[in-house]
Amino acid sequence: MKKALISIPLAVLTATTLLAGCSSNEEAPASPGSASTEPVELNLWGGHPEIDPWYKKMAEEYKKEKPNVNVTISSFPLRDFEKKIAAALPSQSAAEIVTINPVVALRYIEGDMLHKAPEDLAKLVNTESSFPKIISETANYNGNVYGIPLHISKAVLFYNKKMFEEAGLSGPPTTMDQYLEYAQKTAKRDASGKLIRAGQSLRLSGGGSGVAEKFWVLLMQNGGSVVKKISDGQYKANYDNDAGLKTVQMYVDMVHKYKTDDPTLKHDAEAFEMEAAAFFSRESWVVGDIQKKAPNLQYDTAPMPKATLVVPFNFHVSKSAEGNVAAAAWDFIRFMMKPENQVELMRMTGWQPAREDLESLFKEVPQYKSFFEKRELETYPPLPEFDEIMTKFADRLANKIFTDASLVDNPDKIRALLAEAAKETNDILKQYGHLAP
Repeated sequence: MKKALISIPLAVLTATTLLAGCSSNEEAPASPGSASTEPVELNLWGGHPEIDPWYKKMAEEYKKEKPNVNVTISSFPLRDFEKKIAAALPSQSAAEIVTINPVVALRYIEGDMLHKAPEDLAKLVNTESSFPKIISETANYNGNVYGIPLHISKAVLFYNKKMFEEAGLSGPPTTMDQYLEYAQKTAKRDASGKLIRAGQSLRLSGGGSGVAEKFWVLLMQNGGSVVKKISDGQYKANYDNDAGLKTVQMYVDMVHKYKTDDPTLKHDAEAFEMEAAAFFSRESWVVGDIQKKAPNLQYDTAPMPKATLVVPFNFHVSKSAEGNVAAAAWDFIRFMMKPENQVELMRMTGWQPAREDLESLFKEVPQYKSFFEKRELETYPPLPEFDEIMTKFADRLANKIFTDASLVDNPDKIRALLAEAAKETNDILKQYGHLAP
């Protein structure tokens, strides 16, 4: 996923107040703000520059309806964006509209830096839309709607059809045992035995929490997760178990035992598009990227075997906007959330809208169908410390586990390393008052 969350010690939140339900939203600006014809300047900040063409088209189309409203779009690499809003939201110098991951937004909602949504948009989120329940819940806080879900990161399997056919494989893997088997069958070596094409391209390194996030997606197929909710606001690490062992063993076997992937190879979407990997797990933006960079690639997608991770990004209106400006900001969000404009989001950028009632998309592009197939969903829990947990877990995976060839056929050592990592996760939960007894 093109994302990385950062921890900003503004305040320790009581995350257990994250509740779904239709809100009263008494303090929200009135909807819609079409009565005013005075000039309005809006700014929209985002952390996904590849969405800019859609934002700009929406601004142009909206101006045809509301010529008094001018919208300026500014996007930044996600980690830079999150640093920027961390400085700007407290001083009310942020853009009027910002797109924020709900876990990051918690601290700003608690700090009264973001507006509640108007009644009609709150109703859209909670009762009238086709958002998955898990997505609607992320938009609510303490009985009020603050965020309007725009797009999501949802992992599926991408696989090269030509490579699979050459390996005698009739379709994508449907079990984790097949993932390892298919990786061995599709990896390719040169005459000297050097690996030149990965079977499954794994996330083995990288900054932020991405390594842990991609591990989490595969961990879910074995029945595990990074943390498990025990009761409201109370969690424990959930990878120091058989699910964690199986997932680590698969990584270790692919890298060190069967050598179907190697840290020196290209990875991720770039490797897949260059046909340097036969399959990997990623989000819908890859479909759009392939259309631009490798239009002749023979590939398809498939849902993950059992479950997948979904990470939403929601529209918010900051307290930089008041009165007619805030009303105009919500009205522009209202415009962008129209179904036809949401279809255009995925068509133009490849990013998957949060709403599910967009079947016309995969009639045009069959590879999108997998993103709309039903699977058990997990998302980031409402814990302000969760990015710290993920970042530290990712560091252990990348630097202490994936690089250790002595873990091959050594389950006891794997369990010991997972126990050490789980203790760190639980210590962080305890520090914030969220560790289950």
